[in-house]
Amino acid sequence: MENFTVMLCFALVILLFTYHSVAIIIIYKKRKEFIIAYKRVLNLKDWCDKISEEPGHSYIIESVEKRGNELINQLNLLNAKLVKIQEHHKNLQERQQKLHDSLLEEHKLLNQYFENYS
Repeated sequence: MENFTVMLCFALVILLFTYHSVAIIIIYKKRKEFIIAYKRVLNLKDWCDKISEEPGHSYIIESVEKRGNELINQLNLLNAKLVKIQEHHKNLQERQQKLHDSLLEEHKLLNQYFENYS
């Protein structure tokens, strides 16, 4: 009976060792599958992050384009006002020149008058 018990214990140890080895092999296979699935999930997460960033980028681009167009319109208005101011300045210079010429003419006429009167 003692031999039977020893053999039974030995058989149980071998059976446990075999079960343990098989369990370790299964766990390693599942671990590899889990690692592959985890990498796929990470890739999917990165892809989703890129997709979610694209609307942000397009919104930024649209807002920059909109602001750029507003600035261009403001610059065009300023340019139109500058042209008007330059035209007004030119007209004022022409009027000043005419007034100056007429003043010189009057001065000349006054000098002639006083020369003739004296």
